[in-house]
Amino acid sequence: YSSAFLTATSIFTLITFSLSTHLGKRFGERKMMGIAFFLSALAYSMVYPFGPGHIPKIEWVPIDNVTITNATEVTGCSWQNEWCLTQKRLNVYQFVAANAILLFSYPLAVVLIMSRTTKILGPHPQGTAMGILTGVGSLARTIGPAIFSTIFQHYGPPAVSVVMVCVCSCGALTILVSQPVLATFDSRISRLNAEIFT
Repeated sequence: YSSAFLTATSIFTLITFSLSTHLGKRFGERKMMGIAFFLSALAYSMVYPFGPGHIPKIEWVPIDNVTITNATEVTGCSWQNEWCLTQKRLNVYQFVAANAILLFSYPLAVVLIMSRTTKILGPHPQGTAMGILTGVGSLARTIGPAIFSTIFQHYGPPAVSVVMVCVCSCGALTILVSQPVLATFDSRISRLNAEIFT
């Protein structure tokens, strides 16, 4: 099931990447960027485990000269994490729906942010700005797993879900507040010319 799920998500993401530019032109890039961040926040709120039931615990047995004859994959929640004792299950349909939303919103946001950055800069050299944008993304992908794995280990999945909802909501609010700043170079020049010659 895992390989089929990963294949389906890859195809879905590829389709979203190809549609992002068309959606930006049709509905407006700034509006679609805000929608993408809002949808990401929604997706992360949907992976908050509400149940029903609790997740299974891993049976802990000290390994000392043990011969495994009928090996099976060990699943469940590690006994070392205190939150495992009270952690609710995540419904599989809830998980799939959240992933579907995230697989649409994340590629949409990435493409539109890159596209909008080039349009804001206009004819100015874009290498530095695009390098900074890529570097910030790379830094987030480097330190993000360390931060979130620590949060996960100490507080469990609900804490990670809440933090990600807050981050994506801040992104959506930032885009909403900074709409004038996100105007393209051409529109700023046109507005400036209109102010000068009228």
